[in-house]
Amino acid sequence: MSDTSSRTHVAEEDDPGSQANAQGAPPKRARWWLTGAAVVTLVLSVGVIVTRQDDDGEAKPASAAPAKSVASATGRATAPEDGPPYVSVPTFASTSVRDTAFVADVAQFSTWPSGTEPYGVMSSAPGGSDITEFRAAVIKDAKSVCGALADGTDMEDVPDAVGLPFSDPIDQAGFMVEAVTFYCPDRMAAVTDDVYSKPVPTRQEDDCPTASALEVTASTVAPTGDGVVYTAPYKVKVRNTSSYAVRVQLQQRWFADGYLDDGVWGLFGDAGDDQIVTIDAGDTFAYEGDQNGIYRWNRTEVRVQPREFVFFGCGYRPGPGPGTEDATGE
Repeated sequence: MSDTSSRTHVAEEDDPGSQANAQGAPPKRARWWLTGAAVVTLVLSVGVIVTRQDDDGEAKPASAAPAKSVASATGRATAPEDGPPYVSVPTFASTSVRDTAFVADVAQFSTWPSGTEPYGVMSSAPGGSDITEFRAAVIKDAKSVCGALADGTDMEDVPDAVGLPFSDPIDQAGFMVEAVTFYCPDRMAAVTDDVYSKPVPTRQEDDCPTASALEVTASTVAPTGDGVVYTAPYKVKVRNTSSYAVRVQLQQRWFADGYLDDGVWGLFGDAGDDQIVTIDAGDTFAYEGDQNGIYRWNRTEVRVQPREFVFFGCGYRPGPGPGTEDATGE
């Protein structure tokens, strides 16, 4: 029998001067829908949904004014950076790379009003599902959005048709735009009131870090006890060496003579603690605790649980860039 009777954990910020960006990735960017054409795209999408949900017959779509102003540029637009009808959409080296980038982008939904409840693992609150379950859920929902649009479902009816776990119209529209951008860009016109009708492929760089970007250390001191119960203080640090914030699930194991779970990976830290933590780029998550029990604790180890991590915002740069291919169509 064992538990951790006391613990503290803090996030330590490394010296900015020592954070050399080995990957050459740009600084953290704002949430995706606040950059480039995504602003107009989201406004248009929200307008369509809000209009359907509003019981006031006098209400006008929120997209009315933006749609009119951006549509006037259609006749002179010749490239993605010129705006409508062109819009840059990402292409990836493989479906797995695309999935990783998509999950990395929507993992930031923990800042959305209704995003933390349906995808609890991304919330800062204890509990929720594993990160792999979150990954599977958001990919499934994204593909369901595309499937509904392909079947002719009106955009405003898609959230109910596929059962999107969002109650806020902004969340609904944001997720649908993201799903279309990654999984069915040919449906972009359907979610932008036909303003963006010419998706232009933009090759993305696979720069999402692996678990090796997280340096984990754990140390203990000699246990003390009364011959019946022993206490071993320990410290854990997890340093995020990457250029992206990460949501990570940790595991811990203990070693002691006669301990039935000797060397078996189990829960991290104290019983009831959140097993999933967020570590900003370049920061260190630090944790201190005491392991108590009838065994003379020799040592402890901590690791990132296999596949249970997601780096925020990697693998995707919105907007046209050097990888943009020639626009197709008229």
